[in-house]
Amino acid sequence: MKFLNSDEKALFGVFDGHGGREVAIWCQKYYEEILNRDQKDNGSEAEKKEWLRKSFLIVDEDLKTPVH
Repeated sequence: MKFLNSDEKALFGVFDGHGGREVAIWCQKYYEEILNRDQKDNGSEAEKKEWLRKSFLIVDEDLKTPVH
């Protein structure tokens, strides 16, 4: 995955399944898309941290949304 539109940066995550195997599989499949929605490469460190924090909240909300 290109992180923050750079081949020189990377973000690694461990999807340990503490929310269940399905959550780990979901995150593996969709978290990259969530991260790429609103990347903050040129922001301050505080803005980057806030962007990352918000991405976790988006995951929580997406996981709560029923799929039909």
